[in-house]
Amino acid sequence: MNSPQDLFMICLKNKTAFSLLELTVVVIVLTVLLTFAVPSMYRAYLEKAGTKTALEIQNIQDAARSYYLQKGSWPNSINIPPNDLESAGYLPAGWSAVNPFNSIYNINSTSTILVVSTNVRDRAQNIVASKLPMSSVSGTIVSSAIGIPGGPAAPSVFVVTGSISDGGTIPLPQGYTDNQCQWLVASSQAETYDSSGKGGCENDQYIQAHITNRIVSAYTSGDCRRGYVSNSVNYIGICVNS
Repeated sequence: MNSPQDLFMICLKNKTAFSLLELTVVVIVLTVLLTFAVPSMYRAYLEKAGTKTALEIQNIQDAARSYYLQKGSWPNSINIPPNDLESAGYLPAGWSAVNPFNSIYNINSTSTILVVSTNVRDRAQNIVASKLPMSSVSGTIVSSAIGIPGGPAAPSVFVVTGSISDGGTIPLPQGYTDNQCQWLVASSQAETYDSSGKGGCENDQYIQAHITNRIVSAYTSGDCRRGYVSNSVNYIGICVNS
């Protein structure tokens, strides 16, 4: 009977190494899997963190309404005494005013409106704003406004921005219909282009853009060239839930 040491040596002698081709195939397969898995995981992270951010903004708004009903004015801050929501007992003690993206929540107010705003990761803005009343987006900052309790109801306004390529369809914000939204697309100057290749037809080219039923057409035009290419343009939409 072979001893354990003998069996180990036999395994070492019979073990064959991976060839370079096999290792290359494994690396390619892993790269392909990561290419698809990482964006999907990141989108799931944005959705989860964005939903939690919207919920926390709603908690701040609910606390601010209760504060207003009892004190007749808006709070000055979330957790900085005096006249803040936390020390006054409208938010739990030790409540963190930091969102899941590690940015703080801010509140600002007028006599009739209180606005909660925070900075989020790029591509999470619309996730957060679509879940909030009277929301707006500026860059990566999402804001949501509420009026005084019992005051006249204001329509929910949602401002959405982004970029899209020729032929793409702008996504409709959750909870809104086409009739409730107005869209604008921006045109911009492209590079100088020489269609002749001989330096005889140089001119500035422009990206022309228009939108029909949220479908964007973006094409390059100028003295030297006009044709549909893979242009990308910016868009802005204003949706009112009246």
